[in-house]
Amino acid sequence: MGALCVLTYIGVGLVSIVGAVKLYFKMTAGKCKSTRRIDGQVAVITGSNQGIGYETAKDLARRGAKVILACRNLESAQKAADRIKKETNNQEVIAKKLDVSSLASVRQFCADLMKEESRLDILVNNAGVAGMRRTITDESLELHFATNHFGPFLLTNILLGLMKKNGSGRIVTVSSVAHTWTKELDLENLNSEKQWEPKLLYARTKLANILFTRELARRLKAAGLSGITANAVNPGGVKTAIFRHARKTFKYMIMVSQFFFKTPEEGAQPTIQLCVADSVEGLTGLYWTDCKQSRSSTLGDDMDVAKALWEKSVEVVKLSDSENNLK
Repeated sequence: MGALCVLTYIGVGLVSIVGAVKLYFKMTAGKCKSTRRIDGQVAVITGSNQGIGYETAKDLARRGAKVILACRNLESAQKAADRIKKETNNQEVIAKKLDVSSLASVRQFCADLMKEESRLDILVNNAGVAGMRRTITDESLELHFATNHFGPFLLTNILLGLMKKNGSGRIVTVSSVAHTWTKELDLENLNSEKQWEPKLLYARTKLANILFTRELARRLKAAGLSGITANAVNPGGVKTAIFRHARKTFKYMIMVSQFFFKTPEEGAQPTIQLCVADSVEGLTGLYWTDCKQSRSSTLGDDMDVAKALWEKSVEVVKLSDSENNLK
């Protein structure tokens, strides 16, 4: 009986600790409190067939926006769009094909969208990959950087043409606390030209998201487009499938840690806030965590690196004069 009591106390203690940790994550998660409607606005959200992107799309649809789910898997995106239509009673939810790892796909998506839409109010660069094996795309780009940085870089530059028509808009790029894991960004090794570094690759793409956002905000101001804002967001630890391709050991670690993570709906709150809240109107070039302004790493604040990354990205994606809307 004594041993049973001890085991019971240990079990209760462990459950209490786990419960306390989960409660802490819930209480510090941050929540978008804005009730603002955005009827008539048009939003594009990449990777929105599941996870954070899906929850963001559903929220914006509920607020009255026309929402375009831009996804690699069109069948999955259409199913997601149908679910959102049913849940929100908003029939202006559209699935469109976009593989952000392919510059050709980005250009085709943008060409089609600019023919079909007269405005764009919200762009969420949400799609991303992590833990993939070494893969070089048909366009000679390393898959992580192609998906997480180069594709969004090109997409944003081209679609600024639509935002400029209104003179206003919000660009939100989903980064991660993982950007703090790296202390350098070798601009001559973005496509693993010199060395394949899987442990730091994801971290460096997330750092690139922040540097891209910083320089984009600076260039928007310089071009007199202060009505268009750009911000990077860290959603925190969220139960998503982004690490589904990771190596087994790392994947198991993530699976265990996800027990404490936010739900996708909770993880989407910081992104949603940046898309709709009046309280962030006019704020740009910032890094956000749990619906609050946050500090990125020292490297993430380096505007010289941000400028150099931008110039390198222009070269890599072969950004043409017609695609460059910040001339």
